[in-house]
Amino acid sequence: MPPLMMILCALIGADPFAAARVAIRTEIEAGLFPGAVVMLGTGDDILFHEAQGDAQVRPVRVAMQTDSIFDLASVTKAVATATAIGILVDHGLLEFDQSLAESLPAHRGRGAGRITLRHLGAHVSGLRENPRLMTSGTGDEFFAGVLTQQPSWEPGVKFEYACKNCITLSTIVERVSESHFDVFCQRRIFDPLKMRETCFHRVPASPRVVGTFGELGLDHNEDGQAAGRGIGNAGLFSTAGDLARFCQMMLGRGQRGEVRILSEATWTELVTPRFDNSPHAFLWQTGTNLAHRPLGLTQSAFGHSGWTGQSVWIDPQQGLFLLVLTNRVHPERIETSSAQGKEQVRARARIGAALLQSWTAWKTTTGRR
Repeated sequence: MPPLMMILCALIGADPFAAARVAIRTEIEAGLFPGAVVMLGTGDDILFHEAQGDAQVRPVRVAMQTDSIFDLASVTKAVATATAIGILVDHGLLEFDQSLAESLPAHRGRGAGRITLRHLGAHVSGLRENPRLMTSGTGDEFFAGVLTQQPSWEPGVKFEYACKNCITLSTIVERVSESHFDVFCQRRIFDPLKMRETCFHRVPASPRVVGTFGELGLDHNEDGQAAGRGIGNAGLFSTAGDLARFCQMMLGRGQRGEVRILSEATWTELVTPRFDNSPHAFLWQTGTNLAHRPLGLTQSAFGHSGWTGQSVWIDPQQGLFLLVLTNRVHPERIETSSAQGKEQVRARARIGAALLQSWTAWKTTTGRR
């Protein structure tokens, strides 16, 4: 908590973020995940940032820290992939209504000419989620497999959330930018925003790294392991502090401080739904019935979840963002389709709702609106 807030709370004898602290502790004590890092911020300030519980419980117990490093899983789709495509659109190298055949001429899958970037971004391309792996090969064989995928139904007809859409989009980024996807994101997104602890695929094992069910510091995702480097569906590692810088850029409609990452026009395209049958805009989740969406957000809010236990939400109308980062798949893998997995997702929504309630109390305490 900022020093000024501590003084104000002491003066009135109350903690406006008490409900948020209790909510985090309650979900951890219920055994839904070992630990969490939670943050609430605006375009200019961090209002709440707290770590509770454990980052690792095996082989030894390690306390969660506010700067713990998380495997963000599918949050990668929104933070890296959507932004990278947007940057290339801004530079006139891609168009949202461009076909897959135009964007990736080497693609040999049937029906590539009918799939647009918008279809891929809204998960209405017709590419199926299962089997999950793009190919059984690794390295170059993996990327060759990306070029053979074909739709199982007509694009635009049906929503099906599929990692293949995002892997295909990151492959397009590589072709157009003539650089590896992770290198492009580092140079064009992370470095300009000074997201110094954000990277793809692997981080050195340390007490700051949050555990999953596998090797500490290695991308948990099978696709990422097969590719051997950064791809568009998962594999990004980051901290709450780095994500805050990104969220502030998104609250600034593509700009943070003097740094502009996206034009306002492209930012609008990324966060505006274009298909009535999809709860996604361009990779960003905009549906109001999502299990990890907290009560208290406005219709303008957009976000994304991560399979490892992450929720990122940005609400332009209220001028705020919130992060609920957990280690729900540590020390063991738990599928989100299980009863435990579903409750873990709902728990993030409950924490987020308590955080928004606390924000209302904070505004009352400080007299800010």
